[in-house]
Amino acid sequence: MKRILNVFRIDTINGVRDKMVIYILVAPIIFSFFFRIIAPDFQSLSLSFVTLKDQKATLEALEKFGSVEPVSSEAEMKERVGRSDDSVAIYKKGESFNLFLQGNESEEIEEIAKIILTGLQSDTMRHIDFKESDQGRFVAPVTVFGFTFVVIISFVLGGMVIGFNIIEEKESGAMRALMVTPIKKSELILGRSILGIIIPLIHSFLAVLILDLPTMDYLKLIIVTILSSIIGIVVGFLIGVISSSQMSGIANMKVSGWLLLMPVILGFILPERLHFIFFWSPTYWSFVVLKDIVNRSINWSSFAIQILWICLTTATLFLLMMSRIKKGLQTYLN
Repeated sequence: MKRILNVFRIDTINGVRDKMVIYILVAPIIFSFFFRIIAPDFQSLSLSFVTLKDQKATLEALEKFGSVEPVSSEAEMKERVGRSDDSVAIYKKGESFNLFLQGNESEEIEEIAKIILTGLQSDTMRHIDFKESDQGRFVAPVTVFGFTFVVIISFVLGGMVIGFNIIEEKESGAMRALMVTPIKKSELILGRSILGIIIPLIHSFLAVLILDLPTMDYLKLIIVTILSSIIGIVVGFLIGVISSSQMSGIANMKVSGWLLLMPVILGFILPERLHFIFFWSPTYWSFVVLKDIVNRSINWSSFAIQILWICLTTATLFLLMMSRIKKGLQTYLN
C-alpha cells in the first residue's frame, strides 16, 4: 500500500508542475460553466387571476388555467393587481372582456393572458378539454448533454494525465528512484490509476453543483463514474507507453479522445434507431446511463444492465490493448 501511495504522490507532484495537466484539470470546470450559461433557465410558470365575484362564468373559465381570486369591485381588483406579484385581472364589462395588467409582469404571463382573453372573447374556451399531468422536474436538453459531456470528457482527461506522467518520466527518468524499491507491476498500475479515478469523481460532483442538479442520485453517479474511469485509465496507459515524446503523446491523445467522445456527441444528435452503431463503445453506454440518471428515468435493474454493458465493452477494449500495454510497461520498467 505504501508503494502504491508513493506512485500516486509522485504523479500528483508531477501533475501540479505540468501546465498541460493543470489545463486538463480545469477544462471540465470551464465546460460546466459554459453549459450553465447557454442552458435555458426553465422556471415554473404560475398563473394567478383576479376577477369580479359576481361573474361566475368568467371565474369558472379562469380556474382551468390557474388560481383565481374573486373581488367585489373594479377598484378592489385594480388594487389587487397593483401588488408585487404577477396577478392579472380578466373581467367582463358589457359584451366584451377586459384585461388589466400592472405593467411589470413577465412577457410569458402577459402573452398567455392575452391568449386566454381572446379565447374567452370568442367563446372557444368551453369547447377545450383540459387535463393535468405532472412530468416532474424538467431538465433542459442542453444541460443533459452538458453534464454527460463534462463527465465523460473527464474520463478521457484523467487518462491523459496518466499518459502525460508516463511520457514525462520516460523523458526525465523521474521514476528511477522508485524503481530501486521492490515495486510490483500491479502496484505501479494501481498507484498510477488513482488519479484517473479521483479526477472524474471531482469533476462529476462539481458539474452537479455548477449545472444545478439537486435531485442527482449520487450513489448511481459514483458507481458509473468509477467504473467508466477505467476507460480513460486503459487509454492513458496505452498512450503513455506508445508515445516517445509529449508531442507524439498529444497527437495520440487527440485521436483517442475523439474516438471516445464521438459516440457521445453523435448519440445525442442521431435518432435512437441508429444508436446500435455505437454499442461497441464503452463511452456510449456511459452516456446512456448518465443521461438517464440526470432525467431520473432509470431504476436499479436497468442501471445494472447498462453498467454490465460498460464493463463488457471496457473489458473488450482492455483485451485488445493488453498485449501492447504489457509490452510497453515491460520496456518502461526495465
